[in-house]
Amino acid sequence: MQTSDYLAVLVEDIHSVVVATVDAQGHPASRVIDMMYQDGQTVYFLTANTKPFYKQLRKKTFVSVSGLTQGKSTRERKMISLTGPIRHLGKEKLDILLEKNPYMSDIYPTKESRQVLEVFAFAEARGEFYDLTVLPPNTDSFIISS
Repeated sequence: MQTSDYLAVLVEDIHSVVVATVDAQGHPASRVIDMMYQDGQTVYFLTANTKPFYKQLRKKTFVSVSGLTQGKSTRERKMISLTGPIRHLGKEKLDILLEKNPYMSDIYPTKESRQVLEVFAFAEARGEFYDLTVLPPNTDSFIISS
């Protein structure tokens, strides 16, 4: 598979991932977010500029993301992890992310409420893929580079 294939799995099949950052005290902080769009080169996500997560992303741009596909058992799942620096895009591509993820209009129903949303993307990353749907498990590495 190519990098674009892995990004498609991450956004379309996994979607919700755990992302780890570092808080103001230098401690790890993690939460679940959605990978909302991919363009074959990188993946995009957003957050509100009122959240601690936003402040962590702006202060320390290095993050780690992990997610797995749904399945009835472990043997029916694929996993992807990305680690690397992200870049802040602000409002760039916000309309695309909102269009691709219509549930966001329920969370942020008005133009005014969406003013707090800002977009981020991986600038570079090392990715790991682990597929347990086949034996032996398929493992691979891939790179996001700008």
